[in-house]
Amino acid sequence: MIIAEVAMEIAYNHDFLQKIAEKFNADAARACGMSSSVGGIGPLLKERIAAQAELNAEIIGISLLYENVWVQGVHQWGQIFIEKKNVGAYLRKVLVDAKIKFNLTLPDGGQIEVKVWTTTLGKGSVYLLDAPEIASVVYPGPEDAPPDYPNAGEWADKQKLNQSWLIGRGALALLKQLNKKPDFLIQSETPTFFANHFLINDEFREDPFFHGIKYIFNDHTPLEYAHPVWNEFQVARAKIHEEFARHKNFWNAQSKSIDVTRLLIGVSAYTFGVSKKHGVVMRSMPSLKGLEDKISTITNGIAVKDWQHPGYLGHEKLTDEELIALKEIKKNELIDWAWKRYRLWVNWRSKVRGKCFALWTRRVTSYKRFDVLQSLLSDPAMKKRFLATGVVVLVGGRIHQNDNLSQNVIFNLLDLVTRDKDLSDRVVVLDNYNIWDAPRLFSGVDATIMLADDGREASATGFMKAQVNGAVVIGCNDGAVPESVTFWKEGEPAANGFNVPYVNGQPQPEGLLNAFEQLGRLYRDLPTRAKLVRASFKAESFVSVDRTAGEMIKLFESLK
Repeated sequence: MIIAEVAMEIAYNHDFLQKIAEKFNADAARACGMSSSVGGIGPLLKERIAAQAELNAEIIGISLLYENVWVQGVHQWGQIFIEKKNVGAYLRKVLVDAKIKFNLTLPDGGQIEVKVWTTTLGKGSVYLLDAPEIASVVYPGPEDAPPDYPNAGEWADKQKLNQSWLIGRGALALLKQLNKKPDFLIQSETPTFFANHFLINDEFREDPFFHGIKYIFNDHTPLEYAHPVWNEFQVARAKIHEEFARHKNFWNAQSKSIDVTRLLIGVSAYTFGVSKKHGVVMRSMPSLKGLEDKISTITNGIAVKDWQHPGYLGHEKLTDEELIALKEIKKNELIDWAWKRYRLWVNWRSKVRGKCFALWTRRVTSYKRFDVLQSLLSDPAMKKRFLATGVVVLVGGRIHQNDNLSQNVIFNLLDLVTRDKDLSDRVVVLDNYNIWDAPRLFSGVDATIMLADDGREASATGFMKAQVNGAVVIGCNDGAVPESVTFWKEGEPAANGFNVPYVNGQPQPEGLLNAFEQLGRLYRDLPTRAKLVRASFKAESFVSVDRTAGEMIKLFESLK
């Protein structure tokens, strides 16, 4: 069985980034890691590809080599800023030249030359398409436009289309060059639209090489921006074949538009969301009415060996006292590392030793609700209660260069905690959260935080990375949380998390504060704390990407 995974993001593995660090420096490794893993999809696919390859399938990953990345810097006075840095030069020094080049015709008729590089993910192969004028930065926006371009918004719109075309039609050109016809081609999210050969009116549509491929659509985001609607001009520009451009199941005659997600689901052999709740949300979307039977779910998982600290092997054989002692050792290692990595003040380590640590690291966007923490800390009464919990919160995440709202949330939070002496040691904002550093953070924390507005989170995998290190989850009942987290209540033996309940579909500061207070109280009760830790570890088999990969291979076998 040959499977092609096509995506805008496929993260580099740790060994690859380690080579970047050794050849250049640690900041280069972090930037390269951030260039292809903006959110959870990059690390997810990195691990999914390797896990599927272990099940005797031939896996071909295809993504783009991004020339630049936006990274965060820190001013002397403590404020974060973002700036664009070139990473293409680093990547080409470590990637392997695939000895493949091809010319690709763009939607406007122009041509570009595409060079191909390769690397490995376990037994799987990943190919990176290199066309720096198109793959200038992942998910480009107006901020990325050349300074002399008259209309930055127009440039960004065209650049996104060309990137989508490059990853889609470029994947088809590469597969033909490799002479590898996949049995299944997985399109992760709508930017991979053009990887379906028969949707577009060009030379690939009638090429017999691609006939018989089964296309699988994998949705990762139940949000409007990830489910675009194209008007007549955009449909024509994308060269969608008339058979589909005016098909009654996809073309909205009233608005004269096509819902891209609806079209992809409609023509695919199978569609799956990434958690049970995500599947429910997708099947309830008005834009997907009539396609409910085509939408199922395979819940995301993580590579346990990549995320669990090896020191936790055999944790089930430890006594409660030994288990808690081990957690404290790993936390002290985290404290020492974080103090150096983030250049924290001289006495920070001594002030936080022995305290309970919670990690909140996610892509920074409005529906993930980092603003709830700021609201909590801005209220004098709630701040006093938070300080009494003894909890230290480490906050970090990726900010999109054009998302001013998210930038303001993080910048305002940083201003708040740096100006308040009581908070400065207890809430630490981390710059440049990335896949290379992330395992060090998860290995030592006591808890992780996963908030989202109701039905807006597709899966989330960060909390899973904490679970396999014996950390509890402070979270909303969204995404994949209901599948491996049991919320605390008196007498619940399987509890491994604390609920932040919804009020009119949104998490509230009081709910987050109550969770902090429960965590702080039970953290000081050794027998109960040990039960929470053990219950977190017990989620390991379910959150493992091996389970995810096994379900995918079983699905593909049934579709043959």
